[in-house]
Amino acid sequence: MEDIRNRLQAFKSGVETLGKEMPDTIKSLFGFIETAQKKSVLSVREKELIALGISLYHRCEDCIIVHVFNAFQAGCTRQEILEAAGMSMVFGGGPSLASSATLLIEALDTFEKDFKK
Repeated sequence: MEDIRNRLQAFKSGVETLGKEMPDTIKSLFGFIETAQKKSVLSVREKELIALGISLYHRCEDCIIVHVFNAFQAGCTRQEILEAAGMSMVFGGGPSLASSATLLIEALDTFEKDFKK
């Protein structure tokens, strides 16, 4: 499997490049994303778990990596992340299981130690 940290950095770098090359579009998109992700009735933790479940359902590899990192950063535990993955499997079946058994586990193993208390 590829290095999860490199993949996360490549994603961030690519978004930065897009921000320079199409600033109005990326600024508008990220303004919308930031509004949707901020704490409101749901906490940031809850929103990250939802985002991760949707990412697993759609098998968006970069999204899975980003939202595992963000979920840990928001204070989620490995078990909470795994439960969100379980819910994605309810709706996504085998493909969600496959993404969870591979990329999710690798991302959990990579990032969990960064956020251990």
